[in-house]
Amino acid sequence: MGYEFEGEREYLTEATSDIGPLRSGRRTTIVIYVVLALFGSGAAFLWHGYDERAFEGFPIFGSERAPQAVSLKSFDEYQRAVATNLRHYSEILEAQDIEIKRLADQVLHLITKMDSLESRARDAQAAIPPAPKEAPKKPARRLGISTGDAPSPPAREQKQ
Repeated sequence: MGYEFEGEREYLTEATSDIGPLRSGRRTTIVIYVVLALFGSGAAFLWHGYDERAFEGFPIFGSERAPQAVSLKSFDEYQRAVATNLRHYSEILEAQDIEIKRLADQVLHLITKMDSLESRARDAQAAIPPAPKEAPKKPARRLGISTGDAPSPPAREQKQ
């Protein structure tokens, strides 16, 4: 059966059958229940049954200990060692800075030399007049005589 509306024909289609609820596999359901049971048992263990000293072997659960006291003498020695290292490293950095400045000056000097050589080369090239062009050589003229299959005679050179 069909209906016609402004020159267009519309047809009725059959209703699609309901595919029902989505089917989830039996394995998926079992896996979900096992995961929920593991989470529940873990939470129950942590809530009720752990001993405070049971987790001390793990670094994340280690007991908070007060920092050890350090004597003033050992602290002064440590401070002197750090100051010596800082002085040594600052001297190394100063030497590197001096070397970098020296190398930068050398690079600048080389760049100015290259620029002056390039300008001299351009000036010298501009001073040279262009070479005269050679007149193209004209090929020797042959007469347009047909000789059939006979070989053509060698070309004569023209004397100037």
